[in-house]
Amino acid sequence: MYRAERFHIARSFGALLAAVVLLAAGCAPASQPAAKPAASSAPPQASPATQQNPTVAQASAPASQASPVATRPAAAPPDKLKLVYGNPVTPPSMVHLPAYVANRLGFFDEVGLEVEFKSFEGGVSALRGGISGGLDVIGTSSDPLFAAIQAGAPIKAIGTYAPKLSVVITTAPDIHTVADLKGRRIGIQDVGGFNEVMARLLLQSAGLTQRDVQYVSIATANRVPALINGQVDATVLHIDQYYAAISQKPDLVNLAQMWEVVPDWWYSAFVSNETTIREKREALVRFLTAVIKAQRTLYLDPQAVKPIAVEETRRKPEEVERAYEDLVRGGVWNVNDGMPRHMIEYTVEKEAEVGIIKPENKPTYEQIVERSLVDEAVRRNGGPWTGDPRWY
Repeated sequence: MYRAERFHIARSFGALLAAVVLLAAGCAPASQPAAKPAASSAPPQASPATQQNPTVAQASAPASQASPVATRPAAAPPDKLKLVYGNPVTPPSMVHLPAYVANRLGFFDEVGLEVEFKSFEGGVSALRGGISGGLDVIGTSSDPLFAAIQAGAPIKAIGTYAPKLSVVITTAPDIHTVADLKGRRIGIQDVGGFNEVMARLLLQSAGLTQRDVQYVSIATANRVPALINGQVDATVLHIDQYYAAISQKPDLVNLAQMWEVVPDWWYSAFVSNETTIREKREALVRFLTAVIKAQRTLYLDPQAVKPIAVEETRRKPEEVERAYEDLVRGGVWNVNDGMPRHMIEYTVEKEAEVGIIKPENKPTYEQIVERSLVDEAVRRNGGPWTGDPRWY
């Protein structure tokens, strides 16, 4: 079992992350509106926008054609290793479920790993813990990761819990276009964090910048209440949060499906610092092995997973049901390494456009990614899944 708690980060490397946040806050995005994105070459394609079903399109092949997951070992490994994992939001949204599923279904025990869970309010805060050494592996969005690497942080992406976007920007009923956001209040967690970056990208599409709106800091658990109660006029919602919001206030507007605005955006990463990668390599491989098994189980055995999703996300069963269907249809959870070069390089370029990272000396794929651990974890799960465009 895990112990979830709020974790206060030591100040080590605090100046580095502070510089990253200041860079994100101070760099103005490009003044010209972004061109309408071309259709993505990477699956899945987005469906037409609808108020009730803001999902990605149906993929081509069922999960039953996939390769098997790792089999339960006849005996537990003789050694029991330990890791501390930092989850980026409290409570987790459904995209963050893989590590929780691995824990609840005993997959960490199978590989001889004890995982302590610590919860944060945003990927920036979690990343500080990973850089300082207070955590062994953390979940974060790609935005602060790229900025921190550009600033010299000794960290690497070793895997991902969800490479594809599944968020919508939801607004008050009187906001119908991006231009209507001018002067309005947008709920974010951190400047330079995921939901603020999504807001910048959408504003850019209408020739606006973050200076044209008012940012209001809200915690993950307060995103839906803040929107419903009028504390903010717009915010970024994960798909389960969206369904929770419209169940309480049906006239909210699904203003933008971000997988259509930035179709090849690489969303998230499991991150570790370079010292931990050297010193706890086997523990990290075991972590990824169990998580990949959990990610595959999300497709193969939804009935085992949905009760866990309800409990961990604190969402109603009907909200989980609708979100689960969307996430499976879109292949949002990866089942292989989840770190395709074209998505990461696309995201780096987009982050430079909106000022999250500097346009000079952008981090390269090789500077961002350490693939060997997740490649070994995929091998321990019987090899990569193939035959379906959802499988990353």
